Amino acid sequence: MLAILSNGEAVSPVHAHAARYASRPDLAYVPIHDAPTAHWALIWRTAAEFDLILDFSRIVREMGPLAR
Repeated sequence: MLAILSNGEAVSPVHAHAARYASRPDLAYVPIHDAPTAHWALIWRTAAEFDLILDFSRIVREMGPLAR
């Protein structure tokens, strides 16, 4: 996706942290101040579910609002 964006072939909304973690001189991050608040969620394929994933999910749930 970054290659398509840097070629000017597309635009894409991203979360604010993208500018920090995917900083590139050929991309410009322009804030969208009136965009709705985005929410994050853990997802996984249940066919690949195993104890480590379930433990991680439980820890995140226990953190509650602190995880935001």
